[in-house]
Order: sequence, then structure tokens, then C-alpha cells
Amino acid sequence: MPALSVTDAAESIATSVLFSRAVNETGDALQVICAWPVSGQYGTGTRVLYYVLIAACLVARREEWLVNPCLAAALVLPAVAAIHGIVLTAMHNPDAVDMDIFGAFQLCAIGILAAPVTVMLSKTYFNDPGRNTIFLWTFLLLIGLLSMTIEFYRIGTHSCLIDASGNPVSPNASNFHYVEGNNCNLTCSTQSGPSSPMRGGSANNIYVIPAPHTLTFGTATLLAAACCVHAVLCLISMWDRVLEINWRRRFGKPTDDAASEDDEGANKGVMKKVNDTIGFFLRILAIPVFGGAGLAILIVGEINFFSPQVNYQTEPMANIGQWAPITDTPTKQANHIHHITAIVLTAISTRNEAKSLTKRVFLHSTAITSH
Repeated sequence: MPALSVTDAAESIATSVLFSRAVNETGDALQVICAWPVSGQYGTGTRVLYYVLIAACLVARREEWLVNPCLAAALVLPAVAAIHGIVLTAMHNPDAVDMDIFGAFQLCAIGILAAPVTVMLSKTYFNDPGRNTIFLWTFLLLIGLLSMTIEFYRIGTHSCLIDASGNPVSPNASNFHYVEGNNCNLTCSTQSGPSSPMRGGSANNIYVIPAPHTLTFGTATLLAAACCVHAVLCLISMWDRVLEINWRRRFGKPTDDAASEDDEGANKGVMKKVNDTIGFFLRILAIPVFGGAGLAILIVGEINFFSPQVNYQTEPMANIGQWAPITDTPTKQANHIHHITAIVLTAISTRNEAKSLTKRVFLHSTAITSH
């Protein structure tokens, strides 16, 4: 083994001293990950569009002509995100993180908090066969959130103490140098890997970035698990209401007189009033409670998306991939409203023509009778 030169030995000792000093002074090293950046599917434009659709469904939940097209559009995005989360978990790569997991979680979490509540508060929609679609949609999001819970839990971070130049790395993520080659001794490049079949072609860019600190992987795991609990409760609640509606349609609603014929009937009547009262207050509390939870996830998630590490190398808002959905969906909604308006005007015109024809027939028959 060749002997080390004095210069090499001095550099080695200096590096070791700086390494130890960085650890001792901070007590914690900067945690980094090898990650693919957030794709355009979960960019700013798509998220803003989704939030507007959800807000329209909540605010105008009694306006069927507006809720139905908005709800239909709002259900598609989290459904696709749930399937994406399932695929990301199935194709887990222990050496890299696909940051699309945050985008999929954002859409699914807000969707599972808002959409079932909107449907249950909307009598017109819940009594419609579309409730079966919502039931299957909620089940799909439950599977997606369970998958994302597992994926968040499996993500591991790596300590970064020395950069590519041999200098100690600050534990503060804001001081991290986003330069090519600063890989913190990790294998992380488009040439050397890691690779993913979902990140091919021009989307294969991969970088070393600090681990998110606004919405950490541990916090995201707990939030995803909590959303799973809410999804299960929504499924139970919707199934109970579906059974009740089907029972009433088949056997009819019992009258109050029949319920008060004996003591047992009276007790059932009292319990029904109690259940109706509890349900009334629960419906009143549903919007502020779940709306507040959804708003909190929205705010924390957006702060996380605009943090330097998560926002690194993402598609800017000026790109057509971001503002195209914002212009495309309102155009479709306007076309839907125009179609409904045309149907209503046609029905009114047909009714007026029928009235005019009836009047002419009546006058003609009256004239014949008089002669």
C-alpha cells in the first residue's frame, strides 16, 4: 500500500475535523433524498382548478345544475391520483422517491374530506343513482390512501454531511446547494440510476434534494392514515343511508299512528326523533369540521409544494401544461350549462306550441258547434 503524502494526510485530517465539528455543532445532519420532481399532473394549475371545483360543490350544493358538472369533474382528479398512488406503492423503489406521492395525497385527502360530505348533504344527488358511483369512488380513494400510507412509511432519508467539494453541509435545508454533482455520496443521476418505468423519456430527471420539512414523511403517514379512517366512516354512513332509502322504497315509510299504538311503538318513535336530532346536528357540524380539516391540509400542502426542495425543477405556471386545464374545464362546464339551457328552452317552446294548438282546436270545435 503506497504511503500517503503529507498533503493528502493533512486534507484527510482536516476533512475529518470538519466532519466531526459539523456533527457535534448541529447534533443532526441534513437529511436528503434522491427524488424525481413533482410532475405537471399535480402542478399549480391542476391544483387550483381542483380547489375551485371543490369550493363550487360545497357553496352551491343545492343548485343541481351547477353541482352535477362540477362534482363530476372534481371526482375524476382524485380517482386518477388514487390509482397513481396504488401504482407508486406497487412499484416502490427503495433508492429514490417519486415526489408525485405528495400531489396524489393532496388531491385524495381533500377529495375524501369534501366530496362525501357534499353528496350526503345534497338530497337531490344522494337520492339519485349517482350515489352508487360515489360509493365506489370512496372505496377507490380508501385503497389509494392506504397505499400512500404504506409508501410514506417506507420512505427513508440519508444523512448529508459533506458536499461534492468536501465542505461540511449545513443542517439548514435553505442553505443546501442545488448543483449538479452535489449528491451527498448517493447514486442519483439519469445515467447511473435509480430508474423507474413511470419516469421515462424527458421525465427521467432525478436529483438529490433535502427531505421536506413542512410536511414530513412521518406527518404525511399519519394524515393519510387519518383520511383512511374518515373514508371508512363515510362508507359505513353512505351504506346505512342507501339501505334506509331502499327499505323505504320497497316497504314504505311507517306512519306515526302505527308507531304510537303501544309502548314499543312509542319508544321507537322517541328513538327516531333522537336519531333525527343527532343527524341534524351532525350535518350542521360536518361542514366546519371537515371543511376545517380539508382547509388545513390544503394550506400545509401548498406551503410544502412551494418549499424550495419540493418546488425544485417542477413545471412553471407559464407552461401550457399548467394553465391549459384551467381554461379547458370551464369551457366544458359552459358547454354543459348551454346544453341544459337549450333543453329547457326547447321544453318551454314545445309547451307553448301545445297550448297554442289546444287553443286552436278548442276554438275550431266551438265554431263547429255554434253552426
